[in-house]
Amino acid sequence: MSRISEAITPITLRGGAGTLAGWEIAPAADTEARGTVVLVPGFTGSKEDFEFMLPLLSAAGYRAVAYDQRGQYQSQGPDDIAGYTMDDFVGDLLGVLDQVSPGAPVHLVGHSFGGYVGRVAVIAEPRRMRSFTLLASGPSSVEDINFPPPRLVAQLVEAGGREVIWQQMSDAMTAAGTTFAPERAEFLHNRILATKQANILGILKVMEQPPVKDPAELRDTGVPLLVAYGDTNDLWDPAVHERFAAQLGARTAVYHGVGHVPNEDVPEQVCADLISFWKELA
Repeated sequence: MSRISEAITPITLRGGAGTLAGWEIAPAADTEARGTVVLVPGFTGSKEDFEFMLPLLSAAGYRAVAYDQRGQYQSQGPDDIAGYTMDDFVGDLLGVLDQVSPGAPVHLVGHSFGGYVGRVAVIAEPRRMRSFTLLASGPSSVEDINFPPPRLVAQLVEAGGREVIWQQMSDAMTAAGTTFAPERAEFLHNRILATKQANILGILKVMEQPPVKDPAELRDTGVPLLVAYGDTNDLWDPAVHERFAAQLGARTAVYHGVGHVPNEDVPEQVCADLISFWKELA
């Protein structure tokens, strides 16, 4: 991992099954405060997925909070897969909003599975959201996705443990031509091993169903929406993202030559698009 910005503060949040590890960054001192951003990581992810974005958001006047979902990396979570339903993840997210911004709506950003959780939360509590961004987060994990069926992946994990997920990720990155510095690869490997196996199996179980069956449910909340994605080696082809954005009535931001983690590969572009989107809502 790179050296974490000194402006990023580790925080501890309350979750429905124990504490949630988070990061927080305040607006830069010489900027006008523009509101709070909450960033939710995806499958096998963590708050560290937003390390490069947080200082950029701070410099633009935003307070930003990212957290590990239950059972991920440094957050507590149950050892039973039954404690990882969509309701559980959404309950944690809404609880985080209660703690970090009880009196004002937030700009919500969900990466991949974090976008699954986010869209259900937006439908449940649209008044809590100033905007919602789906970052590399397509319509579902059961069709139109370049990913094995979740049940098949779960069977592999049940047989071989978390190391199987790491091997799959390594093989996929190698096939895509992605290389990491040794310390980065070590962090990613250790993060998988630190994440509870019940979290991995629970998320895979959740992914067996689309998070929202009808895009109109999300569109009709009236919350401003942005669909942002890379056009190369993402889990969903660009045409899938484009069609989903049209169904949602959402704006789009496309990152050329970028895959599933634009938040890490092109954080400057992602933050510039987010900030432009948010300023138009002011």
